[in-house]
Amino acid sequence: MKVSLLPLIKSRSFFVMLVLIIILIVFRIITLHDNELSWDVLGYYIHLPAFFIYKDHGLSDLGWINQLLELYPLTGTLYQISTGPDGNPIFFFLMGMSFFYLPWFLIGHLLASFSGYPADGFSLPYQYTLAIGAITYTIIGLVYLRKILLDFFSERVASVVLVIIVLGTNYFHFLTVKNLETANILFLMVTLIIWNSMQWHKNFSLKNLISLSVFIVLTALAKPSEVLVILIPLFWGVYNRETLIAKINIIIQHYRQFVIAIIAGLLVALPQMIYWYLETGYILYDSYKNPGVGLDLFSPHIINVLFSFKKGWFIYTPVMIFSVIGFFYLYKKNKEIFAPLLVYVLIAFYILSSWTEWWYGASYSIRPMITLYPILAISTGYFLEHLFTRKVFYKILISTLITFFIVLNLFQTWQLNNYIIEPYRMTRDYYFAVFGKTKITDEDRKLLAPDLAFNESSVIPDKSAFRMRNFGFYDFEEEDVNLKNHLSYDSVNGVVLRMDSTLNFSPEIRTTYRGLTDKDYVWINAKVDVFIPEGFKEELPLLVLTLNRKEGNYHYRSYAIDTNVYKPGSWGKIEVEMMTPNIRSSSDYFLVYVWNRSKSPVYIDNMKADVYEPL
Repeated sequence: MKVSLLPLIKSRSFFVMLVLIIILIVFRIITLHDNELSWDVLGYYIHLPAFFIYKDHGLSDLGWINQLLELYPLTGTLYQISTGPDGNPIFFFLMGMSFFYLPWFLIGHLLASFSGYPADGFSLPYQYTLAIGAITYTIIGLVYLRKILLDFFSERVASVVLVIIVLGTNYFHFLTVKNLETANILFLMVTLIIWNSMQWHKNFSLKNLISLSVFIVLTALAKPSEVLVILIPLFWGVYNRETLIAKINIIIQHYRQFVIAIIAGLLVALPQMIYWYLETGYILYDSYKNPGVGLDLFSPHIINVLFSFKKGWFIYTPVMIFSVIGFFYLYKKNKEIFAPLLVYVLIAFYILSSWTEWWYGASYSIRPMITLYPILAISTGYFLEHLFTRKVFYKILISTLITFFIVLNLFQTWQLNNYIIEPYRMTRDYYFAVFGKTKITDEDRKLLAPDLAFNESSVIPDKSAFRMRNFGFYDFEEEDVNLKNHLSYDSVNGVVLRMDSTLNFSPEIRTTYRGLTDKDYVWINAKVDVFIPEGFKEELPLLVLTLNRKEGNYHYRSYAIDTNVYKPGSWGKIEVEMMTPNIRSSSDYFLVYVWNRSKSPVYIDNMKADVYEPL
């Protein structure tokens, strides 16, 4: 059977897609570096070297990981390792992404073994083969996006939509510089799920249904919250009571296919379930243990996600405004797919808006929105289809806006990669100060927000810019029935608290973050007088400052007395200043207390905490 290339040669959208693929490949090669497998990517990838190279998928000995961290700048902290129910180390991320990395890892391992590079899973052959291999997934995603678009629209509409998605959004940044992250794979999976949903509802082929099951499971293994993508095929063609009943009847009619497809999906999930069972005793286990970051469904950040100058989607990806408008025309033109696409987009958007760290780290715009782009491409297509029927003036106006937004996106992506747009600290004033600039000044940088993610400063800058108030003080002069056996009299300080093996922790100064401020951050000044007896040989007491919630603390700082300044046998002072980090919830509480780590007695007095709130 001969395959004719003539339709492709005559296809405008094919050539547009080809040019876009070339652009993506060129920029990916230009941005290749020698630290591709770092931070989150390390967590997705580490399953492979653990299993194939170090024979330690159970993480019985973390020595090999620590040795790698000494050789390669892979991560600041080893957050990629979580804990099981018995405190045993387990992988933080699921193994879904490692399935996609696997063939490129094996190629990299083969190259390293025969090229003189260390066959350790992290030398350059591994880094480059994985990054280049990820381009393959990018290409497949675009190929299927084009197929989907041509099923609904003309060559002209499909071509423009491809340009908007690739060049007009943060897709360009994450599928070049960051194509090893989940956005690339999730975009691919959603295109394949949409395509197979379309095909199954046309011909009811078992192949398409098995593909759907496998792709949905792989999507969930890459990012568990994206399991909701199952809503797309589930509600495809449903828009009223009659079509819902018809869909139920179709499922019943093809129930044997569904049984086979479910089994296929479970087989794909089986390695992860076996791993969980062996390491935790459960076939399903939540390894994502991070008290500071998580899903807070009752505290969505919808306005910030859309409009914040820190990362707002409409601020940094304004062309996608037309995709939202396009749902109106999608409803008018194609009710059969309107409901499943809109329902999935709204639920997925609500979930991603409910993530505590709604700005998603050092991302450009809102990273997880890229998962929705195959769907938003369809709504954009319906908007453009309507646009092309309007009068010339209207078409010129909107086309000019779209062109400007695409150019703006590319320029601001360049600004991000050249450290003009700051990944964590953007403010409205700074955004407009650097708008269109290729160079910035020190005066511009003064407009940035404080760095709450990586601040290690211990000095409050310019106290005149803050409002100070006390929020806790213990001088132990008042009688306390719980402490009466631990109160002593000192000739210098009067009544003081004696801490020994029967009292390891002092009374707490406690307040919710809401009780401190309604601002994004505050500075805390905490202090306590400490007496260390002469001849003291044990561990020194610590002044502890921490943010807590029911899952545990997520910002813990402790400070000992400086014995170079304050000698044992005399009263000294621990005094610290700390800026609060990114807060998960205003109901989280802030604690200040003293922890006596010794069995011998030490004495404390005048424990005090002040808050400095920015004016």
